[in-house]
Amino acid sequence: MLDHARSAEGAEISPDTPAAPQWEMWFGRRISLVMMLTVLVPLLILAYGLYERVTTWLGTDPLLGRDPLWTHALLGFTGILMAAGGLVVRDLASTVRRTAETVAATSKIEASVVAKTDQIGALMGSFSRMLETIEVQAGEINQFATRLDVAYKELESTNARLKEVSFKDEVTRLYNRRFFSIRLEEEVSRYRRFNHPVSVVLLDLDGFKDVNDELGHVVGDETLRGVAELLLKHSRGINVVCRYGGDEFAILLVETPKAGAQIYADRIRHVLASHEFPHGRRVSASFGIACLPEDVAAAAEDLIRAADEALYAAKRGGKNRVSTHDESEGSLSMRSAPAAAALPGPGEGMGRLERLVGASDTVPADAGVLVLKREGDVRTALEGLDGDAYDLIMRPASYSALASSPDAGVLARTAAPNGAVADPASLWRGGDVRLLPAASPSPPPALSPADALALAALRDMLQARDPGTGAHSERVRIYALALAEAHGVPKSQLPDVEHGVMLHDIGKIAVPDGILLKPGPLSPDEWKIMRTHPAVGRRLIEHMPFLRGAVPVVYHHHERWDGTGYPDGLQGEDIPLGARIFAVADAFDAMTYDRPYSRAIPVASARAEIERCAGTHFDPSVVATFLALPLECLEELRGQAIS
Repeated sequence: MLDHARSAEGAEISPDTPAAPQWEMWFGRRISLVMMLTVLVPLLILAYGLYERVTTWLGTDPLLGRDPLWTHALLGFTGILMAAGGLVVRDLASTVRRTAETVAATSKIEASVVAKTDQIGALMGSFSRMLETIEVQAGEINQFATRLDVAYKELESTNARLKEVSFKDEVTRLYNRRFFSIRLEEEVSRYRRFNHPVSVVLLDLDGFKDVNDELGHVVGDETLRGVAELLLKHSRGINVVCRYGGDEFAILLVETPKAGAQIYADRIRHVLASHEFPHGRRVSASFGIACLPEDVAAAAEDLIRAADEALYAAKRGGKNRVSTHDESEGSLSMRSAPAAAALPGPGEGMGRLERLVGASDTVPADAGVLVLKREGDVRTALEGLDGDAYDLIMRPASYSALASSPDAGVLARTAAPNGAVADPASLWRGGDVRLLPAASPSPPPALSPADALALAALRDMLQARDPGTGAHSERVRIYALALAEAHGVPKSQLPDVEHGVMLHDIGKIAVPDGILLKPGPLSPDEWKIMRTHPAVGRRLIEHMPFLRGAVPVVYHHHERWDGTGYPDGLQGEDIPLGARIFAVADAFDAMTYDRPYSRAIPVASARAEIERCAGTHFDPSVVATFLALPLECLEELRGQAIS
């Protein structure tokens, strides 16, 4: 029992239990009391027995024998002590019993805990094995997912290659007829929803069969690839260029009305006509144009059929032509003669030159004639002019500038001392160059009907793209012409300034609507796109001979006098004069015309602001000319511009 008590004590008492010392002291006191009560009585009885023996041996009476009261007291005290010892013994026995029961219960609990611990250990072992299995399976799943991802990427790559093969022409790497048909259906559907114009241009190479027959199919394929590269180079990124079949190409012009399609086709025709292919032959092409909504109903088949009819009309009309659907055979677009004809040499073309220059007495003896031999200029001049030979002067130039120019080969007509006129061959060799007298300069030649139509189409395209930009260009044109004339720009150069100002924002037709029409400020990335419009505008017009003089204004109209402008950061007089004049006229219009984000200010305030910015934004000499214009004149010009 004591061992169980000790076990219970050991089970219940721990160093972490604050009540352990009190329990130990209480239990010790109980044991001491029990021992005293249970041992003291026998000792007293033993002592009394010895005392009685000794007193009897000595012959005296024992104490209890002499005093019965003491005997009774001793016996009573002994009984009390024995009773108390019995109570203590019973209490101790009860305590020991409870302790034993507690120890037994604790043992059961410990056994149960041990059993549960064994079960938990088994479960943990199973769980660990399950985790190991899961980890192994997860690794296998990851490997499978990796292989699946690789297979998916290979499938995507294969699908992309198959799609490219199904949509690309093997020879030219352009899109094929199937892809063109899909995109055409999409654009026609877009036209039905939003009423945005769409045009189709069909291009068929003239005489391409001769190239294949005489030079071989390898050279023919190289020629087709060369044509494809030219089409891609001179087309917008949103246009769809494809090989439609054989020597026929199709171009889908997105967001392009008929006028824009005519300009595009004419530009491509000029590019092809002037391009020298590796085999040394010139290749021309005939073009057919059909547009929505002008020509046919909103159906892709009708649009293709209309363009095809226009193409065959151009073929029947003599090839190397641009024909629209609504043009008859007698009114085909005749923007140039066959371009396959090479530039006349010294012994060729003299009949027409002789007719143009003439040997009549009606031509003044001092009326020198100048024709630049650069191919495009000569061909354009010979095709477009019908008057006297001196009308062939394309631009003013000094003798020293022409003599020092490496490619300014000239044709000159000189009068001999006796008034005789040299023969055509000597005219071609031309040793003396004399321009028309400065006292009576030749007026700038009027635009041909085809050039006037092209210019009107460009203006209409700009107006349709952004009406605000078109109206702004017209107002700036009025200011710029007045300022250029006051600044002393020669009359022969005024058309170049006028055309450049009118078309200075033509490149914005390639800027997305979300940027061009955004009501708030542009982000840095959007500004990068917006600042590409001068370069786009230059590419649009640089291949049109009558607009070559306007290119400097279109390309440099955002340059600043201090060099902080764009696209080239030109400074000072490196900026073309037309662009410097435009800068002042443009600023004046911006300040004196109401805009959604700013109110107009008085003319006098605008003059003061322009004067303040002279030397930073503007050319000081142009500003001085502007300030020299009377205020009444500016008010009159402003009234004319906004009317």
